[in-house]
Amino acid sequence: MALLRIRQWILGVLMLVCSSLQAQEFNQNYYYTPDELPNACIYLPAPPAFDSQVFEDDFQQWIWGKSVRDTERGKMASKDSELTFQKMAKIYGEILGFTIGEKETPAIWKFMVRAGDTGHAAVKKAKERYMRVRPFALMNENLAGEFDVDSALRKNGSYPSGHTATGWSIALALAEMAPEMQDALLRRGYQYGESRVIVGAHWQSDVEAARLTSAAALASMHHHPNYLKDLKEARSEFLKITGLKMNNIAYPKVENIIDLPLDTNNRRYYSDFVQYQQALAERNTPRGKQAYEDADVSDEAFLKCFSPAIGISLSASDTPHIAALLVRTKQILMEEATRLQATTFRKRPWEQYGEAVPMVATAENLKSTSYPSVGATLGWGLSLVLVEVASSRQDDILARGYEFGRSRVITGMNFASDVHAGRLLATCVFVRMQSDRDFQTLLEKAQKEYEKLRVK
Repeated sequence: MALLRIRQWILGVLMLVCSSLQAQEFNQNYYYTPDELPNACIYLPAPPAFDSQVFEDDFQQWIWGKSVRDTERGKMASKDSELTFQKMAKIYGEILGFTIGEKETPAIWKFMVRAGDTGHAAVKKAKERYMRVRPFALMNENLAGEFDVDSALRKNGSYPSGHTATGWSIALALAEMAPEMQDALLRRGYQYGESRVIVGAHWQSDVEAARLTSAAALASMHHHPNYLKDLKEARSEFLKITGLKMNNIAYPKVENIIDLPLDTNNRRYYSDFVQYQQALAERNTPRGKQAYEDADVSDEAFLKCFSPAIGISLSASDTPHIAALLVRTKQILMEEATRLQATTFRKRPWEQYGEAVPMVATAENLKSTSYPSVGATLGWGLSLVLVEVASSRQDDILARGYEFGRSRVITGMNFASDVHAGRLLATCVFVRMQSDRDFQTLLEKAQKEYEKLRVK
């Protein structure tokens, strides 16, 4: 018995050392440091309190995660607990169809490592501020992830999820590098975050927040010359290996990447209902007034909406290049949101609960589905693009984009899960837009225009 205890102690020490080395691996290759990246404490809300009704969604997803641990999906989730670049190379290399390695594909490896490191860095401030207790610790159970170390994770905040931020950031970056395979790359990145819920290492809201921090970090990365250089070199290496050529690649089919809309029989529907009820109380407040103003999705309204956040007055006459960029971006986002809406149908909250037709509803709203939220898609997507234009204002821009989506819940036009789906849709579309030459031309002109105005 004494020998067995000694062996267990040695094994425990080795696991802690490996965990420490693994953590250190993700802090040497930033495009930007945690202090330079968007601050999730500013543009995202605090995690749901454990005694709040909204926490019910986290709890239900924890129950679901436990229910699939003994399935093939659960086994994959356990393997996904490994947070190393070798693991990331294996995951995404299987999708790309070749081995990703420091020697085999040096350009892609470097690009993946730096994007992953930066995505991981994007959650640091929020993790340290909130120090949220993880599911396995709160529920007093063992971790189901093969590579997770109990003692190490107890000292590390749960919100947002670092694994998710790393995996999703790499998926986004590689989807930009290889848009020909974007759907499969993004789906696997989405599942990598979902795995953290299954093994009990993170709550659902930790994972959802991390997907947004990754999107914000990616938008910021586009301001770094090394990111653009690494992307170009990785793309060249990818094309050399595969022999593919860029040919009018469509935008991602997001219905193949993210979850389908909730219905009233889904265990998670209660969270949508609770957030709808809580939002009712905000309608007669200044925040409610802002929500009704946000119902206007005209080009002029968006220019006015983001003017305070970007720090200059936006208009078609005063900032023609920024205006042209936003109008084009809005058009693309609207087209993709409409296309996704055509794949399914969900009643809007006001209709589901027998409310009067909201004042903000249009004839199109009365016929269209609640999923995904077009307003959230536009708000978040435009904010990501504006971060590319004015990274010095990134926190304010992202906060405005996030709240624009929440306005849809306050007015009763969308459920909270519709809003989150809209933000994920916007993120996927944002990545694909980077390969659009017309978009890039508009972006470069907008960036130059902003720099001139900012100097003044």
